[in-house]
Amino acid sequence: MAAPAPALMQLKVRIPENEEVARCLHEKRLSMREQPAGFKEHLDRTFAKAYRNVCAANEPIRTLKEFSKISGVGPWLIRCMKGFFAESKQDSPAKGKKTRVPKCCVTKKKTAASASLGKGPPSNLNCQNAQFSSSQGTLELQPSGKTGSTDFNMLDKDVVSMNNCILAMPPRQSSEEFLEAYEVVLILDDRENFGYCSRKVASKKVADNIGSQFNVPVEVKRLPVGDGIWIARHKKNLTEYVLDFIVERKNVADLGSSIRDNRYKDQKTRLQRCGLRKLMYLVEGDPNTSKGSAASIKTACFTTEIFEGFDVLRTNGYTDTMRTYGYLTLSIMDYYSTNFCRLDKSACICPTYDEFERHCHCLQKRTVSQIFALQLMQVPQVTEKVALTVIEFYPTLFSLARAYSMLEGDIHAQEEMLKNKSKMINAGASRNIFRLVWGDGCQSSGLILD
Repeated sequence: MAAPAPALMQLKVRIPENEEVARCLHEKRLSMREQPAGFKEHLDRTFAKAYRNVCAANEPIRTLKEFSKISGVGPWLIRCMKGFFAESKQDSPAKGKKTRVPKCCVTKKKTAASASLGKGPPSNLNCQNAQFSSSQGTLELQPSGKTGSTDFNMLDKDVVSMNNCILAMPPRQSSEEFLEAYEVVLILDDRENFGYCSRKVASKKVADNIGSQFNVPVEVKRLPVGDGIWIARHKKNLTEYVLDFIVERKNVADLGSSIRDNRYKDQKTRLQRCGLRKLMYLVEGDPNTSKGSAASIKTACFTTEIFEGFDVLRTNGYTDTMRTYGYLTLSIMDYYSTNFCRLDKSACICPTYDEFERHCHCLQKRTVSQIFALQLMQVPQVTEKVALTVIEFYPTLFSLARAYSMLEGDIHAQEEMLKNKSKMINAGASRNIFRLVWGDGCQSSGLILD
């Protein structure tokens, strides 16, 4: 029997911009509880978690894509709230913009990466006409005079009119131009693997090649997160400001192995929490050449782009990757040169490199529950969602072991305990976790692998 509606309490919303979203979510939960058929327990928990996180959010939630990034929000809740965000768009249309008719999801064909796959830059490609989709920072290099397409984005097709407010800018003094005050530098991580020579030598060689080919400054240093960032270095005081772009590079072999051991989810989470808004995931190589991993790699690319807000770039190999980095650098320089003069007092200011580094190092500190969730994800059949569901009930290994001890002597009940707690946890995962924590330990013979 579903709990009565009055038992639900409204929480305090941290920022005023999210009050309408929180109110709508709360009202939908109430209305579903009042349905004659009742409300399933796991759906109620989904609503509760999403509502708590919306109320606690520090950033405004203005679009369906931003809503989808809230912890606890999945495809089902996105469908439930789609009408709310559609109405919000109709209430405040951007001036001079026509309402776009939703189109089917298609893959981007004119991204910087695809433009760089040829032996030379396309004759009609003009880096000065780089288009940035303000909804999620999609950078697209387009033929001269043509507008970029954002049809790939199935969650948020509106053109946001506050493009300059979304991207952080370096500080501006009086009426100076961007390139008069700053030098844009591409920074590559010194742990990157290019070719067969040592990593530091390879990274330095790649930096020299990009610099000579595109006439842009490229440096190599140890980055706290990501494989490449762009900084604006002030020409007088040499202060370095981190621009709102970051790229993570993966060749298909490494991506396939990181998918199998769940490393890539952790890496993407770190990128999403680093504070930079334009997240790029560069996949190097042909997924079809990766034996046994092609399907999982393609699925990972799709979900990373559509549901997690990354701009997925694709290249044939590290030579194409170098050229992609060069095109991106030129386009980023052009973007900031064009929009720097529009900087107002309310715009976000880019963090200095030292501030960015300190912030990223703080993110590496994990709670006991986060470490426990990562440990659970190494168990067969335990996905990220299953692990997060488990730590909602048992945030530590000790609390889970204590729960098993309460059922001492009834092995069947212990094996079914987590399954009975939530429909998100299947029987195989429930039994595997029990055997790992309380039963046969890590012996593979006791685990369900199918």
